[in-house]
Amino acid sequence: MAVAARFSAASATYHQAATVQQAVAESLSRWLPNLLPPACVLEIGCGTGLLTGLVRCRYPGLWIDVVDVSARMIAAARTRMGFDNHVRWRVADVCSMPVTRLYPLIVSSSSLHWISPLEDGLTRMAALLAPGGQAIFSLMIRGTLGELRKCRLRVAPRKPPAGNLPTRRQVRQALQYAGLTIIEEKKEIRRVEYPSVEALLRHIHDQGLTGGMVSTSPVPLNRSELSQLASVYQECYPHGAGVTASYHVTYFMTRKGGDL
Repeated sequence: MAVAARFSAASATYHQAATVQQAVAESLSRWLPNLLPPACVLEIGCGTGLLTGLVRCRYPGLWIDVVDVSARMIAAARTRMGFDNHVRWRVADVCSMPVTRLYPLIVSSSSLHWISPLEDGLTRMAALLAPGGQAIFSLMIRGTLGELRKCRLRVAPRKPPAGNLPTRRQVRQALQYAGLTIIEEKKEIRRVEYPSVEALLRHIHDQGLTGGMVSTSPVPLNRSELSQLASVYQECYPHGAGVTASYHVTYFMTRKGGDL
């Protein structure tokens, strides 16, 4: 519910701010197989439809089932897609989705890292895959916005963030637990330049990330601590007159048993 509320609040600003997610979706789309049986594709966590549009271009005429926990994100995606009648939209948490259909292909971009525990999401994803089906996805891993986390801990060590993103090793372990075999894997670090720390904080706020596990704490920073954080960040991670931040992304192509 907290994830849904956070991204619903950012639904009007997410698409323009999600420059990293757009690049990641484009990179992930290159892994999509050229041929599919005449069946549906499932997308988990569509956001504003960054990957949805790329999947539609790759598979014109094919049905796509799309789920997201945020009704506002789905509304934004539907508008962007021009109310495509070959896309079926559903507000749902994948962890509680009933297995009423098996899919030859499941895709997801920059979304699965919000599921905790991750094993639950990947296990449900595996249950929704047909034997021999593929799950192709990307997710952010530990190290994403790590500069911000380090500065926060330096300024307010008694107010650490409530959680953390999964490590690459933890994702692999979760895939093994879910019974999915890794066919291909790739990691990259995308560094983004910002004109100021304030611009960085505004940018991640517009993405719905400031309420996430990488930045929130049971005890929020006060105004003085926020000012100190900006000064420390500027000192430690300068780039020209501004600052830089990094996003750590891992891509996985997996298979559920059987032959492709």
